[in-house]
Amino acid sequence: MFCRTISNGVFGAPLFAVALRGAERIRAQIALPFILLVSGIIIEIVVAGSLTSYFASGSGLGMRLESQASAAASSGINDALMRLTKNKDFGATNPSYGVAVGSDAATVTFTLVNSYYTYTVTSLGTAGTRQKKAVATIIVASTTGAVALISLNEVPVQ
Repeated sequence: MFCRTISNGVFGAPLFAVALRGAERIRAQIALPFILLVSGIIIEIVVAGSLTSYFASGSGLGMRLESQASAAASSGINDALMRLTKNKDFGATNPSYGVAVGSDAATVTFTLVNSYYTYTVTSLGTAGTRQKKAVATIIVASTTGAVALISLNEVPVQ
C-alpha cells in the first residue's frame, strides 16, 4: 500500500491523507485522460452547433433584407405614380428624390423618354447592405393628366 500525507506546514498537522492501492492508482491515472477526451468531444460538438446556427441565421437574414429592399424599390415606383397623378410635370421638375420606407430607403429617378410625357422611372431600394432596382415605364396624358403604367421590371443592380 502506498500512503502519502500532505501537511499544511503548521505544527505538522496532516491536511489530508491519500492511500491508494496499485489497481486504484492505475484507475486514477486513466481518469484524467478520459475526462479530457470526453470534454474535448463535448466542446467540439458545441462549437460545431454554434457555427451551424450562425450560418443558418445569416442566410435567413440575407433573404429578409433582399425582400425588404425589393419592397422599398416597389414603394418608390408606387410613390412616383402617386406624385405623377397629382402633378403631371413632377418628373420634369424633380428628376430625383428619396423615399423613406420604415427603416429602409428608396431613391427614385425620373428620365423623360420623349416630349410626350413618357417617363422611365428607376427606383433603387436599399435595406441594410442589400439593394434592389425596379424600372417602370409610365405614360402621362398631356391634356387630361391620366397616368398609365406600361411596364414594371426588377433589374440587377450594377
